[in-house]
Amino acid sequence: MSNIDPRRTTRRPRAQRLHRRYRTVALSFVIVMALLALALARVQLLDGAKYAAQAKGELDQTVSLQSVRGAIYDRNGDLLAVSVPRYDIVADDFLITSAGATAAELSTILHVAIGSLTAELTRQSGYVILARQVSATINTAILNLGIGGITTQIDTLRVSPGASVFQPLLGGVNAAGQGYAGLEYAYDAQLAGKTGKEIIPVAPGGVQLPGQPQIITKAVPGVSLVLSLDEPLQVEVTKDVTAEMQSSHAASGIAVVEEVQTGAILAMVDLCRLRNGLCASSGPIGPAPSNLSLTAVYQAGSVMKLATISYAMHYHLISPSTTFTVPYSLNIGGYTFQDAEVHPTESLQVRQILAQSSNIGTIEIERLLGQRRLGEALSAYGFGNYTGLNWPGESAGLVSPSATWLGATAPSVAIGTGEAVTPQQVLDAYTAVANGGVEVQPNLVTATVDANGTEVPLAKSPSHQVVDASSASAMVPMLEGVVQDGTAVQACVPGYTVAGKTGTAQVPDSSGLGYVPGDWNATFVGFVPAEAPKLSAVVVFNHPTPIYGGSVSAPVFAQIMGYALRHFDIAPPVRSSTSAVQCAVAKG
Repeated sequence: MSNIDPRRTTRRPRAQRLHRRYRTVALSFVIVMALLALALARVQLLDGAKYAAQAKGELDQTVSLQSVRGAIYDRNGDLLAVSVPRYDIVADDFLITSAGATAAELSTILHVAIGSLTAELTRQSGYVILARQVSATINTAILNLGIGGITTQIDTLRVSPGASVFQPLLGGVNAAGQGYAGLEYAYDAQLAGKTGKEIIPVAPGGVQLPGQPQIITKAVPGVSLVLSLDEPLQVEVTKDVTAEMQSSHAASGIAVVEEVQTGAILAMVDLCRLRNGLCASSGPIGPAPSNLSLTAVYQAGSVMKLATISYAMHYHLISPSTTFTVPYSLNIGGYTFQDAEVHPTESLQVRQILAQSSNIGTIEIERLLGQRRLGEALSAYGFGNYTGLNWPGESAGLVSPSATWLGATAPSVAIGTGEAVTPQQVLDAYTAVANGGVEVQPNLVTATVDANGTEVPLAKSPSHQVVDASSASAMVPMLEGVVQDGTAVQACVPGYTVAGKTGTAQVPDSSGLGYVPGDWNATFVGFVPAEAPKLSAVVVFNHPTPIYGGSVSAPVFAQIMGYALRHFDIAPPVRSSTSAVQCAVAKG
């Protein structure tokens, strides 16, 4: 029998286990503390900058710095469009304690109904624009109320001191400050400049805290544009076109004035009768919603005879005195062509064919020229091509390749009824003849002005010969004859020689079948003084009464040029004195 006490044999192992447990706990505690110490050291020493930045980010807000949009000036330095400071009133509706009371305070200043403001202040969106583009006076009055949750943002408003006479040209700027039409759209990248960024300290409620903003990127102001347009002339042309639209009940009126040697557009007027903001057959007269001079195509009629006759001389097929036998009508390819007035078969010189605007005589000339060379003439004068103005929505016209012409197409094209062109293209063709056969690309923007006021002229417009100089020179006295004793005697300007051409053409039906009964386009295009051309212009009316270019468009040309010659102080050349007497007799 053993005398060993079993209780004593188990006491030591238990004590050992407890000791190991205590040691494990202590070691674990030490490890945990060491890990915490390491984590604290990492936070303080290694990641301190990161967490400090995160903490700072809770109080900082990055905002855009709006750039100042460039202005637009006319050739004389008069403002046509400029951005003025305005402010947007913004609410954080989560911070508004009493929407009704706040709305009542704001209503008297913003002139907005209390109910409307209350609805906006209870949308629970956190960001509500209560008013846009308010003046500095209203902005200050709102801030002086000291309402929590109501802040303001800097904005701008685009205004046009030149009123509506330049609207189709200038276009407009939307609420986001972006150009959406016209020059504002075409030159948006230059005018807009570049936005910047800055950091401002704000409280959790969105209220800006004291302290200077930190600019990250400076805003770059946009450049300003200097145009070739002359504001007084634009106003005068608008007045003259409006008066004729009222007198002849025309649906639209277009007029463009250009400087012959440089291609600079001095005035460009586009008016129509408006209904729901769109051009219509009836309604009040106002600026067209787009620049019709460049975007609208039409059958121009007899003004297109310039290409046929000048290129027949260019290829030495005719001279001004070449005689043709001209009947009243011709049947070609199953279509009957005829002159405007009934007459017996007669002999007419080329100068008479042009002065009387004989369709049949022009078709006889086209037969000598041939359709390939007629197509060449149209292309050389720019018909079917863009003008180079890079205008948004500009039309190149509708001129099919001559190789595709069939039957009666060539004679139709020769007299201006087989193609569709823009008024600006018509003007450019006649300006080229006035310039010795050299076409200078038209231009509207002549210079840019940077934020420091430094004006940088743009490169001169490119030019190219479209018809030889001798043919262009021979055309001038023939075009004078149109005004002196032809279809455009009402285009005469007392004291000056005038060269030009009328055009009267029916409007094609949109279905492509036939023409719209009673709907005509009337055109006159010309230049002055004829012997030393300085200015050219085109005038187009749609659906006038009477329908003829010589009756409605030519008199407006005379009014416009009479003003422009005085305005730009262009004296009549010596040879003009004789023509002035003829003009007075013709008008009398």
